[in-house]
Amino acid sequence: MKYPKWVKGKYDKKVRGQAFKKVKYDLNKVNKSLDDISDTKLESMVAHKEAEIKAGHKTKGWMYASNITGLSVLTNVWRRGIKGLWGDDDDDLDV
Repeated sequence: MKYPKWVKGKYDKKVRGQAFKKVKYDLNKVNKSLDDISDTKLESMVAHKEAEIKAGHKTKGWMYASNITGLSVLTNVWRRGIKGLWGDDDDDLDV
């Protein structure tokens, strides 16, 4: 599906900001600053985080879509039978 340029630009800008914050956080965890690494290394780290964030959005989108359409319920029933409707049964617990 094609989105308008302004929507795609806004999305990319937001993802880039999130990726930059995560890179900054990761650098702080190892006691480094932005000045300690080169610009090319910083750019590659941000690009890698952007890819991770976009992959997470894609996964979450599929998960939400399956929940809305009821596919998650059907897959649980397919795998576990009718017990799959109510989640895992703890038959093996001896209390």
